Amino acid sequence: PLLIVTAVNYSQNRAMEESAESESIRLAYADLDHIAEGVYTLISSHQEGNEKNLRNALNVARKVLSERGAVSLDKEKVTWTVVNQFTKASTTQELPKMRAGETWFGQVRDPKTPVPVVDQVKDLVEVSCTVFQRMNEAGDMLRVATNVLEKDGTRAVGTYIPALGPDGQPNPVVSTLLKGQTFSGRAFVVDRWYIAAYEPVYDTNKGITGALYVGIPQESVKGLREAVMNIKVGKTGYVWVLDSKGRYVISQGGKRDGEDISSSKDDKGNPFIQQIVQ
Repeated sequence: PLLIVTAVNYSQNRAMEESAESESIRLAYADLDHIAEGVYTLISSHQEGNEKNLRNALNVARKVLSERGAVSLDKEKVTWTVVNQFTKASTTQELPKMRAGETWFGQVRDPKTPVPVVDQVKDLVEVSCTVFQRMNEAGDMLRVATNVLEKDGTRAVGTYIPALGPDGQPNPVVSTLLKGQTFSGRAFVVDRWYIAAYEPVYDTNKGITGALYVGIPQESVKGLREAVMNIKVGKTGYVWVLDSKGRYVISQGGKRDGEDISSSKDDKGNPFIQQIVQ
């Protein structure tokens, strides 16, 4: 009888242990799901607010530009040293002067020298602003007036967004503009990432002759980044964010931001980061 009771107790204890372990794992996964969903909701609502503000800023920029008059290309041409914002390769190109009404945007690099439209927009709604001129049939977009600054502190006029990226794929901003649509989202601007909005600019013949841009630097959403980085998962866990290429957008403590981890594998040799981004 003692042996039978001992065996029954042992069996029941094992069953209880397995049940408790299974339930603990289930609760842990449920907790992780809730954390992930919470972070997603936090970022999504923040993004909604940013996009709403940028739509309002774009409305202001459009009005400021339209008050100058219709956008047109002059018969007179000027020489530009155009620089690909991704590869930094530069060439010389002659392009017609782009005007808004009677106003030529010029080729102003000095941030202390006022530039029409873009500086007015910044004063009104505190965002970066650019007027682009379409360079060719492919759709390369040249910054002819901007308050976006390069690392040396000068205005980034003369830099352009190529229709094709370094990987040979169509640039999502340019391809959206050429369809006559507005691009809203994360975009690379000169040398950093921005939360941005671009809309096509038409000439008097209803052709897409350029684009209008407003944006805020990604790092300006510092409070959001810190909120995500401060989330604790258990005693040592943390939340991290990847982009669609498998690069860290937010890493533990921000120490590995920008690092490409797409080739990472789990203990079974599976490329789990690639599976996540797919």
